[in-house]
Order: sequence, then structure tokens, then C-alpha cells
Amino acid sequence: MAAQNLNNNTDAELNDSGSGVDLEVIVFNIARNWWMILIAFIIAAMASYIVVSERYRPSYYAEATLVVSSKDGSADVVYSNLVVAEKLAQSLSYVLESPVLLQKVGETLGMPTFYGKVSAKSIENTNLIQIGVETTSPQLAFDEISGLIKYHHIVSDNVLGNAVIDLLKAPTVPTAPVRSMNRTSKVLMYAGLAAAAVIALIVIASVTSDEIMTENDLVTRVDCPPLATIYHERKNLPLRARIQGVKTSMLITNPTTSFRFAETYRLFRTRLEYLMRQKNYKVLMVSSAVENEGKTTSAANTAIILALNNKKVLLMDGDMLRPALYKAMTMRITRGKSIDELIKGSVDMSEIPTLEGLPTLSLLLGKTALPNSTEIIGSKEMKSFLDRARAYFDYIVIDTPPIAVATDAECFAEVADCMILVIKQGGTRAKRINECIDSMSQSGIDILGCIFNNVYPLEFLSTASRNIDNYRPIHGESSRNGYGGYGAYGSYGAYGAYGGGYGYSAGSGNTSGAEKGGDRA
Repeated sequence: MAAQNLNNNTDAELNDSGSGVDLEVIVFNIARNWWMILIAFIIAAMASYIVVSERYRPSYYAEATLVVSSKDGSADVVYSNLVVAEKLAQSLSYVLESPVLLQKVGETLGMPTFYGKVSAKSIENTNLIQIGVETTSPQLAFDEISGLIKYHHIVSDNVLGNAVIDLLKAPTVPTAPVRSMNRTSKVLMYAGLAAAAVIALIVIASVTSDEIMTENDLVTRVDCPPLATIYHERKNLPLRARIQGVKTSMLITNPTTSFRFAETYRLFRTRLEYLMRQKNYKVLMVSSAVENEGKTTSAANTAIILALNNKKVLLMDGDMLRPALYKAMTMRITRGKSIDELIKGSVDMSEIPTLEGLPTLSLLLGKTALPNSTEIIGSKEMKSFLDRARAYFDYIVIDTPPIAVATDAECFAEVADCMILVIKQGGTRAKRINECIDSMSQSGIDILGCIFNNVYPLEFLSTASRNIDNYRPIHGESSRNGYGGYGAYGSYGAYGAYGGGYGYSAGSGNTSGAEKGGDRA
């Protein structure tokens, strides 16, 4: 009844928090993909810098002012009238752009053509006309406008008739381009547009994505009840260790992990033990839909938290294709018998090595890939081994391969009692997760629920004020990546790569050599 109330309260809380989550998800995805935005900004800035520099052509403008008067000099001439002046300016612009005049100026300057752009406009309420020439060279602009002033009479005498055009302001050689390059502003503009385009794509992807980003997404989109939410926690490694690439597993026994991280697993243990006691379950398999969801670390912490409650627990690496649990447990593997040899033999359960400092946790680990893993899992020896383990241990936790990557998880479903699924925030689409859940359900195993893993709180400011007395877990951590990955599934070239078999030698310190390789799971 207590667990049922916890379920109802949690679901109601999650449903109530659904409003406004989309905006938080969008902001979170933008922040998470800041590097993509930065790269787009830098690439666009570099490209636009080159393009703007190459395409820029400086333009120089030389100008002069002309005054229009009548040949008879009568005072009542209306050339100063605004309308007449504007018409005169328009006529003069035609004169200055006349092919005959331009050709004459070009020939005088020794050029095949007239390169500049000619403009003419009247000054309001005056009989003054301002002319200009714009071209790519300051000296050429000066020479061409001087040529127009000198030879305009060739055409204007025939067109303007009684008008006299005198020079009021002589042209000078321009000293600066009319339009500056404005390279900085253009580079920033184009780089900003590129960054905005990437942000727009992220927003579209966030709106249309089927990834599980919030607890509400988990409740509404996944056919599996949530058991715990493990929040992301930074590794508290010194700078020197980070530079050296030192690996550390995120186990609740690690002194660098926070109290809230351990408390999250204690709350999870309470619920898990309640569910398993109800149906007298002992063998629990931990899996995920795909790789790098954090299932190995979750399996290790689940076994440790159960063992800390004075329960005899066996933690077994069921991933025989790419064993990685020994890395999460920081175990040093030595030569000895392999898992299949141990299972086939009549090994005493008390002889299985235990974790240093935690004698209630026994470890059945592996290091060498076994190509016949499915045969081993479905063998009579495996069933016999698990039967003897049930009689000796209170709980058996098996870390299995991802469901969508290998069939071993479905094989373990035949011999295990129940399972929990690890789902990483933003790691897998809901459709694929549900397909894996359906696949495991058809195997007949009881799926107790799921762990929402490596969750970055979207309520950025309110997360710190969460109360650990509530069921909803406060803070925890899961690794970002799984150990190694599963690129080699289906290829067994690594068989025997670590020697003829292996045994176990517990070590609580940092491992070296191969033990340091790979990411956390």
C-alpha cells in the first residue's frame, strides 16, 4: 500500500509538472549543444571573413558643383525656379551620360572606355547642379570628372541652348572610399546568422524529437514505470588527474560521490526490495535498450546498495561479448578460470571473490570475450549454477548486454526472475525503448520498472531546493558513457586476447593498463 501511494503521488507530481517543460527542454538542448553553435559561428566567421575580403572593391567618388545661368543674363530668367532647375538637372544628367561625351573623355584620357558612374542632381531652391563620378580609383575619378567639365559643351551647347554652365566648385582627388569594407560587422552578421540557424535546427529537433528528456516524458511515452531518477553529478577529480585522463567509476562507495547520490540509491533500494519481496524474486537482470545508457554502473551500484543492507549479493557480468563490469568495480583481473569454466564446475559459492571492504558482495566478473555466450546462458550448467546461487545468496544482480544490440539479454530473461531497464536522458527514442520492452515482455520476464539515468535537471534554479524526504530522488549520478561500447558485437576476434582465462583480485585503488581504458558504463 505504501509503495502504491508512492506511485500515485509521484505520477501526479510528474503530470502536474508537465506544463512548460517543452521550453525547458529546448533551452537545455541549446545549452547541451553549445559546441555545435560555437563551431557554426567560428566556421561562418572564417568563411565570411574570406568572402568579404575577396569581394570587396573600394569605390571612390569625386564631385563638383556647377552653376547654370542664361546667356543674356536677364534677371527675370527662371533658371533658379525649383521646377526648372530640376528639369535642367535631369537634362544635364542625360548630357553627361551621353555616349558621345563619354567617348570623348575616354579618348582624351587614353582609355578604351569611360569607367566611372556619372550622377547629377540639382540643389533644392537654387540653380546649382552637383555632378559626381564614382569609380574604383581615386585618380581616375578625378580625371574623368575633370574631363566631363572640360568637354561637356560638345553636347550641352546643342541640347541646353541658352544655358551657360560654369564651374562653382572644382573637383579634388578623393582620399577615402565612399563605402568602407565594414568587415567586422559583416563577419559578425553572417556568423550570427549561422549560429541562429543551428539554434533553429536544435529547436526544431527538440520539438519533433521522440527522445526521453523529462520525467514526464518517461511516464507518458514509455511503457515502464519509473523506479528512480539518477541525476547527473560531476566527477570531483583534481585538475592534474583530469589532464592525465585518470578514470574513476561512479560507485556509491567512491568517496568523491555526493551524499545525495548515495541517498538516491538508498531510496531506490527500498522500492526495489519491496517489489522483489512481493513475488519472492532473487535474480535481477539490469539492461538497457542500447549501449552507453549507464547500465553497468547502475547494476554495480544496485548490487552494492543491496549488499550494504546486510544482504548476501552476487554481482555477475552477463555481458560475455564485451565484459566491462570489472572496470566499473576497479577490479584487477588475473589469470584463472573463465566464467563458463566456473559455471560448468562445482565451485563453492563461498569461494567466489568478494569486493574488498564489502564481504557481503560477491563478484563473478569476466574480461575475455566468449563467442558462445548464448549457449552458455541457455545451458543446463547455467541453470544449475543459478539454482545453487539462489540458495546461497539473497540477491543475484546480472549486468546484461543492451537489448537492441545482442540477443544475450533475451536469453538471460529465460533464467532471471525480473529486470530493470536503464534509460539515459536524451539517449534513446521512446519508440525504440518500447520495442525493446515489448521484446523482453514476450520472453516472459517481469519488468519491474526503469531507472531514468544521467539526468540533467531542467529546473535549473529549483533543483537545489528539492527535499530528500520526497520519493522523487534528489540527486545522483550516472556516467555519461558506457565502458567501451558495443561496436564489436558479432565479431569475436578478441577471444582469448587477455590470456587463457581469468580469476579475480580485488583492488580498491585506481587500476592501470587495460583497467584504465574505456568509458564508464
